[in-house]
Amino acid sequence: MQDSYRRFIVLFIVFASALLLTIGLRKLTGKAGLFDFLKQNPPASARADNAGKHPDLTVTLSERSPVSASAVSNLSELSVEYAKIARAVRPSVVNVDTTGTKRTRVTDRMGRTGYLPKNTKGQGSGVIVSEEGHIITNHHVIADKQKIIITLANEDKYEAKLIAFDPSTDIALLKIESQGELRALKFGDSDKVREGHIVLGFGNPFGIGRSVTNGIVSARRSSRSDRQPSLFQTNVAINPGNSGGPLVNILGEIVGINSSIFSSDKDNPSFQGISFAIPSNIVKKTFMDLLEFQRPMRGYLGIYADDIDSPQIRDHYNYEEEGGALVHEVAEGSPAAKAGVKEEDIVMKYDQVAIKGGADLMSLIQKSEINKEVEIVVWREKKRQTLNAKINQVDVGISNAQAPNLSIQQAKSILNAIGIQPINLGPSSVNGVGVRHVIPNSLADGKIMPGDIIYQINNTPIYHVNHFFQVVVSTASTTMTQLYIIRNGQRYSLPITLEQVNRH
Repeated sequence: MQDSYRRFIVLFIVFASALLLTIGLRKLTGKAGLFDFLKQNPPASARADNAGKHPDLTVTLSERSPVSASAVSNLSELSVEYAKIARAVRPSVVNVDTTGTKRTRVTDRMGRTGYLPKNTKGQGSGVIVSEEGHIITNHHVIADKQKIIITLANEDKYEAKLIAFDPSTDIALLKIESQGELRALKFGDSDKVREGHIVLGFGNPFGIGRSVTNGIVSARRSSRSDRQPSLFQTNVAINPGNSGGPLVNILGEIVGINSSIFSSDKDNPSFQGISFAIPSNIVKKTFMDLLEFQRPMRGYLGIYADDIDSPQIRDHYNYEEEGGALVHEVAEGSPAAKAGVKEEDIVMKYDQVAIKGGADLMSLIQKSEINKEVEIVVWREKKRQTLNAKINQVDVGISNAQAPNLSIQQAKSILNAIGIQPINLGPSSVNGVGVRHVIPNSLADGKIMPGDIIYQINNTPIYHVNHFFQVVVSTASTTMTQLYIIRNGQRYSLPITLEQVNRH
């Protein structure tokens, strides 16, 4: 009996000790006391904080994450790596603020027309590519602007000098004289970029400040004309103000320059999941050309060609070879025309290189040495033919040629006679100007329609409204005006011809 009593005493002491230890630990950690816990009451501290408050104001905040970091370790590491790329790239990204003056057409109460100057402002982005202060941005960001202000990542501001530009690639080269050290961003190899690769876009959307967005390369959009470069299509969020900023790979290298977006709303364009960037290899080549020659030095043959992606087309031309590029158009007076290249020719070889498709051909042409004689093998009338062409330098339409002895009044008369009132397209995947209005009884009346896009006049690509005026004024009084247009999304291969303007 005494042994049983002793056991009971020992068990009671152990239980009491454990109970006292538990109560002490819960008090020390701020948790509810034992009796509060048993009654399902909140901790004393919580009751004190909410004492006297309405029951609806009582809150108990969660202190536990729904998912532990160890459960998403890969995503945690990816998040940290994105932040590393952003920190490394941002010092090389700049804001570009521009001011200028444009002439606005006005009509007074008497029906007389004239032009009034109007101040304009613009915003964009850019990237530092040399320690000496060279900056790459888009041409459309600085077009027709008289003053360009660069804001660095540390908020230092500098007025930039425009070195040169290339409207056909939408690239402009600027330079600043910085008092401090500049961090240049390295060019990556855009030829190694593939669909699905992760990319990040940097810039100043809507002027709200520096930002970074991410996505993947959705497609490689190949140009079918040797005047225009190929583009990367991405799903990186790009908006007005991002233009000219860098598209980088996971190493922080420039693989493209963000240039435009696809938007169904031309008046208020905004990101809809499709953006375009100029590949870095094209940008770097253009940069070196602009730096050395103040103009692009790309080969030009003068053709519009595409892949042969249909068995029916191959059957039609009795063409059984692999690869090849089908010529849809040959520019009048171009090296291709002089060499005897014709529409519906299939280019099989260019300068001893077998052609895989249209993009391959355009790339080879643009990389060709100026004035080089090249051999072109084409498939025509069910047999091979060999032609020889001399490569010209691409004409990007940036000359300042003016019609001889032309007064301001005569220039106005020519523009009124043509009768097209153009408007800039803004961010767009195509170059050119939109048609806002056509003057009744003018040369364009009944031939050109509001909403048309004029992307070329004669042999000159058009890039903005002032460029349109320059080309029309300098040529319309000496020759017929051939307008190449896009209407309802369809690119017309044949021009719309307007009669020569009689300026007397």
